[in-house]
Amino acid sequence: MDLVKLADAIAKKIARKVRSEDVAKFGEYIGMGADGTETVYIDKVAEDIAIKMVGEKANVLSEEAGFIDNGKKYTLVIDPIDGTKNAMNGIPFYGVSIAIGKERLSDVEYGIVINIPTGDIYKAKKGNGAFLNERKMKVEDKPVYCLSLGKSGNEKTWSLAKQNTIRAMGAASIEMCLVASGAASLYFMPRDVLRVTDLAASSLIVREAGGFVYDAHGNPLDMPLNLEKRSGVIAASNPKIVGELI
Repeated sequence: MDLVKLADAIAKKIARKVRSEDVAKFGEYIGMGADGTETVYIDKVAEDIAIKMVGEKANVLSEEAGFIDNGKKYTLVIDPIDGTKNAMNGIPFYGVSIAIGKERLSDVEYGIVINIPTGDIYKAKKGNGAFLNERKMKVEDKPVYCLSLGKSGNEKTWSLAKQNTIRAMGAASIEMCLVASGAASLYFMPRDVLRVTDLAASSLIVREAGGFVYDAHGNPLDMPLNLEKRSGVIAASNPKIVGELI
């Protein structure tokens, strides 16, 4: 099985398993993940599937387990559950994100994101475009922005919230995919809180859909495939929007 087929199989199996689980158990505390945040039941269930299926076919970088070096050329960058708090609280907006890369975000070659409650599948292969449920997608300019507000927001996001149609949904990978699909024209996380596991697949998907991905300071987003570096992100349908934010 090649790595693209493997990534697809892992993501789909995680989605099926999570949909079959008792929501009441999702938030049970398991321990601390390699990224320094709490691991809960649903994170562990999803990650265990991924690690078992990968075996020694590739290296693994995951929020819970950290980096597993199998001595391979490629690394699967996995966020087993993006939007864990949504899942724990019964909010149907969370997913699984898997990317295939080598050393940096810029060399990611494939990404898949599945919105688990809806079953929508977003994916892209570098140079071949981006797809939603096997239909090619392109960014569009729409007056809908996905913003991080609350503790993760700042004066810029609050200013945008007063002037535009806003959604704040708590799962970065899926919100970025909404930009790729043309459902929104912007996703903006102004603070350096996101890890590459949150961004690896969806950054490629946005770019392959014709969009633009920058850090919160307006630089083209790139970062190493590790859990140490954190970044803000701007995913936009066109660079004019970015100019309003920096």
